[in-house]
Amino acid sequence: MSIVIENLKEAIMGESTAKAKYKFFAEKAYDENYPEIAHLFEAISTAEAVHIKNHMKALTLLTGVEIKIENFVDVNEEALKKTVKDTKSNLIDAIKGETYETKQMYKDFVKNAKKEENEVAELSFMLARKAEKVHANLFKKYLKQLEKNQKIDKQKIYVCQICGNVEFEEAPLVCPVCDHTQKFFKEI
Repeated sequence: MSIVIENLKEAIMGESTAKAKYKFFAEKAYDENYPEIAHLFEAISTAEAVHIKNHMKALTLLTGVEIKIENFVDVNEEALKKTVKDTKSNLIDAIKGETYETKQMYKDFVKNAKKEENEVAELSFMLARKAEKVHANLFKKYLKQLEKNQKIDKQKIYVCQICGNVEFEEAPLVCPVCDHTQKFFKEI
């Protein structure tokens, strides 16, 4: 079996886990009275769903068979709920995960896709990698504000439905990650 197929499956599983984990982190942030941090977790959970969709499309194109996510993704939500800590710790966990995806996982997956000349998977991995870097930076920004006891202002958050990029206050005319227009952004 192709390494790219295995990479796509691993990416889908990882993104599915992150998507669920960030929903639980959002609940905890709401419980601790950090609604803006919860909002960010919700937005990035939505962005992870975009990555899942893109990887699923690439996997279907590569295999020639419509793949059902439930055939190989089994997110143990009860186990994930046990990993939820306080909001500060959850932000640190999220930064660690997003940074791993950016600096290691997707970097390797892009190389493998290039080696196999699979442009569809390469594009899916590259877009996710760029968006994950944005996610990590946003989590870092909120962590710094939390650590300094700074008020986190309420902001509108938009997610690009093509690449999973996250933007504040207003959707850009053109997505800086995937170059698609503003109409592909959805307010979360």
